[in-house]
Amino acid sequence: MIVLGGVLLAGYLALSLSRYAGFGSGVDLAIFGQAVRHLAAGRAPVVDLKAPGFLAFGDHFDPVIALAAPLYRLWPDVRVLLWVQAVLVAVAVVIVADTAVGLLGRGRGLAVGAALGTSAGVQSAVDFDFHEVAFGAPLLALSVRAYLHGRWRACAVLAAGLFAVKEDTAFVMVGLAVALALQGRYRLATALAAWAVAGLALLLTVVIPALSYWHRYTYLPHATGHGSVVTATARNLLDSLAVNGSAARTAAVFMAGVGFAAARSGLVWAAAVPFAARAANADHAYWGTGFHYNLLIEVVLFGALTDALRRRRSSRPPVWSLVAATAAAALLHGPAAAAVSRSSCHRCTAARTAVRLVPNGATVAADTYLLPHLVDRTTAYLLTPAFTDSAGRSLQPDWVLLDERSEAYGTSGLAAGLAARLRTDYLPVWAGDGYLVLQRRSVAAAGNTAAADDPVRWSRP
Repeated sequence: MIVLGGVLLAGYLALSLSRYAGFGSGVDLAIFGQAVRHLAAGRAPVVDLKAPGFLAFGDHFDPVIALAAPLYRLWPDVRVLLWVQAVLVAVAVVIVADTAVGLLGRGRGLAVGAALGTSAGVQSAVDFDFHEVAFGAPLLALSVRAYLHGRWRACAVLAAGLFAVKEDTAFVMVGLAVALALQGRYRLATALAAWAVAGLALLLTVVIPALSYWHRYTYLPHATGHGSVVTATARNLLDSLAVNGSAARTAAVFMAGVGFAAARSGLVWAAAVPFAARAANADHAYWGTGFHYNLLIEVVLFGALTDALRRRRSSRPPVWSLVAATAAAALLHGPAAAAVSRSSCHRCTAARTAVRLVPNGATVAADTYLLPHLVDRTTAYLLTPAFTDSAGRSLQPDWVLLDERSEAYGTSGLAAGLAARLRTDYLPVWAGDGYLVLQRRSVAAAGNTAAADDPVRWSRP
C-alpha cells in the first residue's frame, strides 16, 4: 500500500509541478495562492486579482483551505498547494485501496486502487491547478470506508463534515443519504439529507451573501441561465444529456472505468446525485471529464465497485477487463500523457525573464498563466481586455505583463490592443518571444525601473 501511494504521489507531483514549470498553471492556482497567502499572514483570505477586498469565502465557502496556511508560512510559494493536493489525493486513493484489499483480497484491492489513482477524473483534478475539493477526497474516502464496513453513523458524520470543503458537497451528502436509506437506515438518512439541504440553504442565502463582494451567491444565475429554476434545470438536463450529450458521454466514461458494476451498489447514488446537479447546470464546463469536478465522484464510484464485487467472490473477468481497458485509455490519452509533451517549453525562458522584471511588492496585471508565478511576492491582478477588475473598476498597476499568444478567455490580439491603449501611461521595458513588459511611466520616472539597457520601442499600432 505504501508503494502504491508513493508511486501515485510521485506521479501527481510530476504532473502538477511540470505544468507549473511550463507556465501552464492558471488563474485558479493564483486565486487560492492569494487567499492562502493572506491566511498565512493572519489576515482575511482576500483575493486581490478579483477585486480589492474580495473575500474568498464569499465566492465559495471553503474554510478548509486554512489548513494549508501553516505550510505556506513555512514555504511561501504557491507550489506548496500543489504538494498538498497531491498528498491529499494520494491518501484518498490509498484509503479506498486499503478498504478494497480488506474486502476483495490483496490483488483485486490493489487493482481497484491503481485504477482509481490513474482514472480520468483523478488525473484531471491533479493536473488542473489546485482546488479545495482535494481536502474532501480523504474525508469522503473515509466516509465510504465506514459505509462499506457497516458503520453507518460514522459514514454520516464524516460526510457531514464536507461542508467545510465547499457548499456544493451537499449533493454528495444527499446521495449518501439515499444510499443509507437503501440500507434501511432511515433516521440517519433523513438526518443527513436534512443537514445537507438546510446547510446548503443557509450557506447560499445567508453565509456566502454576508461575505460576498456583491452580497449574493453569484453562481446561481450562472448555473440556471434564464427563466425559472425548474424550467432552466429541465432545459439544461435535456441539453447536457441528449442534445449536446457531453454529460451522457462523461457518465459513460466513468461508469466504464468501474466496469459498470458500481451500478449494483447503493453507493452509486453518492455519485449520481452530484453528477445530475452538474448536468442540470447551464455551464458546459461542468459536463465534461476535465477539470476538478470529478474527483469526489471517482472516489465514490470505486467504493461502489468494491461494494458490488464483494457480493460476488468470482473474478468477474468482463468487469476487470473493462476497468483495465479504461484505466489504460486514461493513461494513454489523459493529462499524464499530455504532460510528456510539456517536457520542453520553448517560451519558458522568456516568461521567466518577464516575471523576474517585476520587483517584489509591486502591483501587476498579468495574463492568466503568468499569475501563479507572481502572487507570492506581488499584488497581482488578472489581465482582461477591458483592463478592469471583476467589479468593473479600471486597473492601475505599476506593471503590466502581456502575452500576445495567450489563449486565455479567447482573448487573441489582447496584447496588441492593450499595448496601444496603454501607451500614454505605460513604458515598454522589455519584449521577447511574444511577451511584453510595461511599466507605469510615473513609477519609472521615480527611478523604480527594471528596464533593459536597450529600451523597447512601441512597435505595435
